[in-house]
Order: sequence, then structure tokens, then C-alpha cells
Amino acid sequence: MITIYWHCLGMTEADEIFVAGALKELAQHLKDAPIKLPVSIKRLGDKPKLAEKICERLNKLNDQSYEFSACSAEIADTFASEEGVVQSLLIYCRPDSHIAQAARRKESVAKWGATCGSFSAVYPPKGQLKTKFTIWHEALHLLGLDECYDENTLRRNCKRETCVMQYEPPSGVDENWPSPLCDNLCDKQKEKLRELAKKVEQRCRAKNNS
Repeated sequence: MITIYWHCLGMTEADEIFVAGALKELAQHLKDAPIKLPVSIKRLGDKPKLAEKICERLNKLNDQSYEFSACSAEIADTFASEEGVVQSLLIYCRPDSHIAQAARRKESVAKWGATCGSFSAVYPPKGQLKTKFTIWHEALHLLGLDECYDENTLRRNCKRETCVMQYEPPSGVDENWPSPLCDNLCDKQKEKLRELAKKVEQRCRAKNNS
């Protein structure tokens, strides 16, 4: 099973409801055909001991010499001692937070979010459409999807005009975008998710037969 933990720092209860809803909606799309990838969405605060360890790592980002990638590596090590096949973390925080600042130091074009390994940070821009897009975009990075834009020009480089892995929302999409997911992913990204789903199924079968 793949688990994505989420945690809000310095945000409102309404933000927590929004983040949980956006991730659960994404998980439902992933579970449905044709991808059929089971992903569990869990609130980090529901596991106090794990949350305490993770927050210790996140607090290190207050030191500007401590890099976002180093924090990601420590979070991965923390998850390695926990049960589960694949575990990762999505933090939702203020754009002026120490986490967002560390993410932008790592990547200057990371206006709204960044991912490194098993750690994603999302710092909400104005407007819920772009916020939902950023949550889905970074969460899909946690599942191994790549960018669908040129890193120099930031222009989309796949054939799907509405692909959620491009740099920012395309013009003309409505408030439901990027739902449904399969309509808004290019073929390359959908194939990656299907391959991941096959691997998860194989691991589950092997575990059940052991």
C-alpha cells in the first residue's frame, strides 16, 4: 500500500478540510479504472509519535544552511522505520513559512510548491483552482511522475493541453480542473501510474503468498 501523509502548518481549519478533500479526491481517481492504484491518504496528526519525529526534521529548515533535500532524506529515513510499502509526506504551509523559503532556495521557479523524494511542500497561491492543481501536481510527484514542462521556458512539453504536470493551469479550464484525472494527464504519465499500480499489486500478492 502507498500512503501519503498530509499536514498543515500555520493554516486554518478550512485549509485542513480543503487539503484533505483535494487529496481524497485525487486518491479516488487513482483507485478507479484505468489506473487502479490504491493510495491511502492519512492525516499526520493521527500518528502523534511519527508527527513529532517529522516536525523535528521540519524545524531544522529554520536554519538556512539546512537544505530542503537534506530534510527530505531525513523524512525518508523516518518513514523507513515505519510499517508500509511506500510512505511520503505533503506539507501545506504559508508562502512565507520557513519550509516554503527552503523550497524556493532549492528551486527558484517553485512558486507554489516543490517536491524532493518523499517530501512535498505546497504553499497556497491565490485562488482555489491553482491551489488544488498544486496539491495534485506535488502529490503526483510523490508517486514518481515527472514535470511536463521545459525547465528553461516553463512551457508545456507534452501533447495533453490540460496535463496537470505542466507548470501552471492552462487558460480556459473551470473550477473542477484537473478533475477527472485521466482526462488531464498525458499518456506518458498515465502509463507510469499504471506501471506503479502493477508493482503494488505484485507486492501484495507476494506478501499474501508468503
